[in-house]
Amino acid sequence: MDREQELKKLINVLNRMSRTAVRVQWTGAGEGEARFAVSQFNKVLGRLWELDEHVKGLFAPLAEDSSLTVVAMAARQVVSYYEDEVHTERGARFEGGPFFSWMGGKTIDFEEFGNAIRDCVNEWQRRERERRSERHSCG
Repeated sequence: MDREQELKKLINVLNRMSRTAVRVQWTGAGEGEARFAVSQFNKVLGRLWELDEHVKGLFAPLAEDSSLTVVAMAARQVVSYYEDEVHTERGARFEGGPFFSWMGGKTIDFEEFGNAIRDCVNEWQRRERERRSERHSCG
């Protein structure tokens, strides 16, 4: 397998790892899942070091006790480094359709769409907690 093809495969693994880590963290993962993700990230990073010596100075292996959020962040950073060089798989995309006509015909990346929904839910939950704490402190 040539270098570019292997880089593409490794970057695709990191893309999926990042998405999976976020999803699993969202659903309440345990320590076992985080340890596995850290181990896999470190293996992929080690192989990238072998293929591209410049990466060694930029990205460090993750500590064994890193969270899934850290794994997702680290994986996305490595992917972003290669984004211009290696065309990689992105999240599922949807073009057109009546449900998304309000987007003005733009292509929708479902990963980004999902992230936007999660951000909205997190913000709603934060505001709800604040509202409840204000109500309890008043009276």
